[in-house]
Amino acid sequence: MATASIASRPDLWERLKLTQMARTWELLLLLTAREVKLRYQGTVLGLLWTLAKPLLLGLVFSFALSYVLRVKVTDAPYVLFLLSALFPWTWFQSSIQTSAGSFSNNAALLKKVYFPRFVLPLSAVTSQLFHFVLSIPILVLLLVAKGYHPGPEWLLGVPLLIAIQLLLLAGPVLLVASLNVFLRDLEHLVEVLMTLWLYLTPILYPLALVEKRLGPVVHLNPMASLIEAWRDLFLYDQLPGTDIWPALVFAAVALVAGSIAFKALEGQFEVAL
Repeated sequence: MATASIASRPDLWERLKLTQMARTWELLLLLTAREVKLRYQGTVLGLLWTLAKPLLLGLVFSFALSYVLRVKVTDAPYVLFLLSALFPWTWFQSSIQTSAGSFSNNAALLKKVYFPRFVLPLSAVTSQLFHFVLSIPILVLLLVAKGYHPGPEWLLGVPLLIAIQLLLLAGPVLLVASLNVFLRDLEHLVEVLMTLWLYLTPILYPLALVEKRLGPVVHLNPMASLIEAWRDLFLYDQLPGTDIWPALVFAAVALVAGSIAFKALEGQFEVAL
């Protein structure tokens, strides 16, 4: 009887772990839905505002560089060249900026109820992922209008690149959200740094142009290879290759750093908040 009881414990433990994982995923989905709902509550255009930002930014850059300065950096229409990078970049930038206040803006919730706190910054990432997914049909319409036709490579490439970008974002959002509890200026510093990061990433220009001048140094920016992979998929139906390794290395290192910072600081959140 005792032997049977002992033997059943691993199965019970596995069921408990699976139940906890299911509840964590459910909480993540609920927080994601809350983020989306609160962001557009009371607005007339709603989700269209998310699409408007990269679209308008792409049109402004395209007009200034392509029509005014007549800069030619690609055979593809410059507006498509820009938007194919701006849409995934907006997901990246908005995720880090909105996640900075994930803990500090939810102080009351953290003090009242215990739940896996890492879900809060991750919900900022998944809510921005929701907006990014909505932008893909807009990009498809623009591509078709210009004579481009998305190929079957998208069926594998889009989920693969989404998974890589999710991994790449997990570490930074945990780190930024945790540190911002104690250093409130970090939220404003992140906004400035993300603007600088935008211009250091091959969005307005192709990666090959920078590689000629800077060589391998350009790959210290993990978003360089990832943005180029998105652009190659959207414009040329090319799946990511081994040259995406900088993004994968950064994702692994950042996830470890973010997890360590979160675990070290989590116990002090309630005191600091």
